[in-house]
Amino acid sequence: MRYEFKPVSACNMCGSTDFRFLGMRLSASQGWTPRRAKGIAVPVKRCRACGLVFADPQPIPESLADHYGLPPDEYWIGEAQRHWTPAYLSDEIAEAKRLLDFTPGMKALDVGVGLGKGMRSLAAAGFDAWGIEPSPEFRDHAIAKFDVDPDRVALAAAETAEFPDGHFDFVTFGAVLEHLYDPALALDRAMRWLKPGGILHAEVPSSDYLMSRLLNLFFTLRGTNYVTNISPMHSPFHLYEFTLRSFRKYEVAHHGYMIGVTPHLPKLLTRPVEWLMAWSRTGMQLIVYLRR
Repeated sequence: MRYEFKPVSACNMCGSTDFRFLGMRLSASQGWTPRRAKGIAVPVKRCRACGLVFADPQPIPESLADHYGLPPDEYWIGEAQRHWTPAYLSDEIAEAKRLLDFTPGMKALDVGVGLGKGMRSLAAAGFDAWGIEPSPEFRDHAIAKFDVDPDRVALAAAETAEFPDGHFDFVTFGAVLEHLYDPALALDRAMRWLKPGGILHAEVPSSDYLMSRLLNLFFTLRGTNYVTNISPMHSPFHLYEFTLRSFRKYEVAHHGYMIGVTPHLPKLLTRPVEWLMAWSRTGMQLIVYLRR
């Protein structure tokens, strides 16, 4: 796999040029002893103004297919990830309905359809559901496995898809923004697609995640300058981590945090650490609802 390494001149989300170096990130899983691992390392930085975490320079593959040209069964490992239940996205949809004063038939756009589970949940909840998906393999899977109407799923990226201004009531970026090289551009375009008062939902990795901080401290104490933030050159190909401040140019209608997993912790410590993350708002995922 070949990359172009593009220097970052300004924070993608807020435009600041004031960055702090966090450490290095390998192009493969680092394990507990990253100095013994093989791969290319890139510097990881954090915007001092808004907390966005990113690689600088940013590694950009020759083709998007180099990252996502995989069979869905290889990218989403495990039957649980590939199986749809009515509970999928239900909390997020319920919050969007509350913020929208929902009426059946409102138009919703799922950005990054993936397997098709989000579109299925939106349709089951009474939305007129549409989607975009840049991976032909993922789009084909959504159509074949979840009976998604092919005329309702554009084969396009969020940065290039075309929709009329003011067309949707609700736009959702499930686990998408962290994969985009220009998330700010995608957000600005999607906000234009919303009707006035419409809601945009995004779920993104938090750069304040407590477990990442603890693992980074562990690496430091072992005398290395590696960090666990992001994964720009290996699955799941996360390019960014965000804070609430990263979205400050938009109107935030609601936000919250998801604790997520607590790997490598003794069972005795799991509950106290999860309580601490809930109290300190340092969970794994940040969930934001933006209003146009």
